[in-house]
Parts: sequence; C-alpha cells; structure tokens
Amino acid sequence: MASDPRPPVVASGQRLRWLDGIKGLAILWIAYFHCYEAYINKRLPSPLGAHYFARFIRQAAPESTAALLTTIGQAIFNAVVGVGFHAVGVFIIMSGFGLCLSLARTNGPRDGWAGWYRSRLLRLFPMYWAAHLLYLVSPFQSRPEPIDYRFILSFLGDRIAPIYMMFYYANPAWWYFGLILELYLVFPILFALMRKLGAGWFLLLCAVETIVSRYLVIYVLKTSAYYLLGAFFGCRLWEFAFGMVIGTWYWNDRAQVDARVLSLGGLLAGIAIYTAGLYSYGYGLAYTLTDGLIGTGLFLILAQIAWQTRRFARVEAAIAYVGVFSYGFYLVHQPYVIYFGSRIRELTMTEFAIAALPLIAILAISASWFERAVNALFDRILEGPKRRATSGSTPIRAAR
Repeated sequence: MASDPRPPVVASGQRLRWLDGIKGLAILWIAYFHCYEAYINKRLPSPLGAHYFARFIRQAAPESTAALLTTIGQAIFNAVVGVGFHAVGVFIIMSGFGLCLSLARTNGPRDGWAGWYRSRLLRLFPMYWAAHLLYLVSPFQSRPEPIDYRFILSFLGDRIAPIYMMFYYANPAWWYFGLILELYLVFPILFALMRKLGAGWFLLLCAVETIVSRYLVIYVLKTSAYYLLGAFFGCRLWEFAFGMVIGTWYWNDRAQVDARVLSLGGLLAGIAIYTAGLYSYGYGLAYTLTDGLIGTGLFLILAQIAWQTRRFARVEAAIAYVGVFSYGFYLVHQPYVIYFGSRIRELTMTEFAIAALPLIAILAISASWFERAVNALFDRILEGPKRRATSGSTPIRAAR
C-alpha cells in the first residue's frame, strides 16, 4: 500500500530521503503489525480498549517486581505494534502529497487530464496485476478464502462491490487499491478546487466533508464500517487533502516545510494531534474525527523520525530504499506474514520480536526485486509499440 509507486524525484539529499523514509517506516510498521496480529491471535487486550494497561497486567498476573517491569515492557510493545494499521493514513497523505508535488511546476498535467489518468493507471495496475498472479502460484502464504469469481473482479480493480464479499477478499491489503482508484478519479476536481479556494479553505472544506460523511455512515445510514476505512473516499478525504496541501507547499517553499514539519514544534504538534485521535476512539461523535487526526499526527511524527535517521547513514538508506518500493511491498506482504506469524505462536513475545525482523527484511528485499522486475517488464512492453512506430515513420521522414 502505498502512494504513487514511482514518485517523481524533485529534490536530492536529505530532503528526498525523509520523504521516502516516511513511507519506509510506515510500510515496515504495517507489515510488522500484520505479522504480530497473526502471532497474537487475539490473545492479548487491544491497546485501543479502555483501561488497557490495567487489563494487560491483570491478565499477565506478574508475581514479582521484575515480572511486573517485564509485563509493562510487553504492554508497551503490544501497544506500539498493535496500532500499526494507523500507518495506512500516512500513505493516504503521501498519495495526495506525491500527486500535487508532481503537478506543482506546471499547475496541471502537461498532456491534459486524459493523459494524466492514463499515466496513473499504467503506474498502478501492472504491479497490482502481478501481485494477483503471484498470489495464485506462490506457496507459504495465507489463503483464507477460495479462488472464485471474486478474484476476477479484484483483478479488474473492484474491491468494493459487493462490499462484504470484496473489501477484504483474498489479500486484505488490496482494499487500499480501491480507495486509491476513487481518489484518483476525483483528483482533478480536488486539484481545481484547491487552486480556487486556496489551501486553508480547501483543507477545511475537505475536513468538514470527511466528518459529515463519517457521521452519515455511522449514525444515519448505519451501514458497513468498511466505508469508513476506505470503501468510500469521502470518509478519508481529510488525509488526502492534507497531503495535497503539504505537497503544494513543499514545492513552493521546501525550506519552510523543513523548518516547520521537521522541527521540535512539528513533532510536538504531531504527538498532540495523534493523542487526540487515540482518545477520539471512545467518545461517540468524536469518532468522526479519528482517522483524520490519526493520519495527520502520525505523518508529523514519522517525518521527524525519518529525518532523525540521517544521523545513521546506513539505517537511513535502508529505510528510504524500502520506502521507494513500498507499493510492491504493500501489495504482496500480508499473506506471507500472516502465514509465518500464525506458525510461531509458541514463541515468547521477545522471541517473536526478534524472529520477525529478518522475516520482514527478507520480504522487503524480495518485494523490491519483484517490483523492479515487473516495472522493467512492463516498460519493455510499452516501449515495443513506440519503437515500431518510430521505425515505421523513419522512411517517411527520410523521403521528405
């Protein structure tokens, strides 16, 4: 899951690294969460539930001070890993960021919106199709549902209808692809609206639309929570619009973005916003704000972490590399981490924490190779007609 699979290179050095680093940190957290979720198998309290630490300690029943300290450490680990799915909101933000960043120079697509749609779909679908084919033939992965007509619907890009049968079908991570298609569909309208209203009013309007949409889904229509997660783009528009605004701002004044976002103030703001999002889970109407607050706050936090990794060059380079290929990693990782996570449940939490690291690393490297191979193959396929057209037109140009 991820933002644009081949984001434009608009900067160099550390500034580009922290952008890729955000995606790298987000996808690694998501993959680790999915593996951990399969390992835990609902045996421990949810970190988002009321009185979490008290319930965790009560269930562990430590009998000594040392055991209590160990239990507290485990509770913190369980809480941090257990909310890894929150990083999806960061990818929604980075999608809006990348799209606006690529259009900021020309204030719109050079080849018109029809050409823009074509280029977006050519970037999204090849790896998505390849992930489906890999799912069909690969061993050592979780397959909770049979391969049937829904696989064809998914292959064509449908992750929404019928909602209860398609949203999490086969590889649950693929639901995000449906959301991205919706956001791409309405992006020209959003882009024009942002230019007309200005960044501030545009973001406010999108935040209000998101809150109203979530209210209607929860309290009026009382329909599937899948629409809140992303089956309807309007319920996640706040995050996407925030990314659009930040992306445009970054192109216009990168130094100011660095000074604001990558500062101590930016980090503290991120922590405050993210904490507000966590508390909004348990307060009725406040849940209409949850995903917007979570995504916004977490983006600021991960931006700071990604920036600070510059102190460790190899760590920074590794995380940024994962971020560059986060799209392919997101599309293929979940069936594998579920498969292996469910088979190491006899390990202690410490043993799992260590054992999962090389697994995630191997998957990240393999996914990057797979994505590069798919992109190279598809580029070669697209180059074929261009070469034939060029060779066919040469005699005419020569005759003239």
